[in-house]
Formats: sequence, C-alpha cells, structure tokens
Amino acid sequence: MNPRPMFSRIKAALDHADIEGLLAIGCPADEYNSEASLIEDRIAKLEQSGHEPPAEAQVERIVAEVWNEQFGPFRDEDLKQRCSAFTSVARKIIGSL
Repeated sequence: MNPRPMFSRIKAALDHADIEGLLAIGCPADEYNSEASLIEDRIAKLEQSGHEPPAEAQVERIVAEVWNEQFGPFRDEDLKQRCSAFTSVARKIIGSL
C-alpha cells in the first residue's frame, strides 16, 4: 500500500501534463517530485482549514503558485500560456480526491 496516495495522484497529474516539457526531453522521472510534495502540503492545509473538499479553482491556484515559485518567476503572458495545463492538473487532482 502506498503511504502517500495523494502525492502519487498529484505526481501522476504533473507527469501527465509535463508542463515544462522536461520529461519529454529525458529528465529523470522524479523531476516533479518536489512540486508534487509542495502541492500536496498546501492542499492538506486547505483541507485542515475547513475547505473540504477543495474547489477546483483553489487547487488550480495552488498549482500555479507552486509552479511560479519553482520554475518562475513568470511574466503574465508566460503564466497565461501555462493556464490550461494548470487547469488540467487541478481537474485530475480534484477527480482523484
């Protein structure tokens, strides 16, 4: 049994989206582990504060914030280019909760 099922679902969503295209160019499979962990922690905090289940928009905001912190800072137009990927990741995460 996986001790961190939420992490695994978030990591799978990030890997599938491969927002930066890093897996496609051969980066190691653990490339998005730290981002998945940060997203997992922030969703858990959101749930603990009484927002259960988290809304898709809240998860999308978390994904975008983590992404900008880890890979940015991005200009507004760069964030807009990634917006559909953030939405896709958030939907996959929400769908797996």
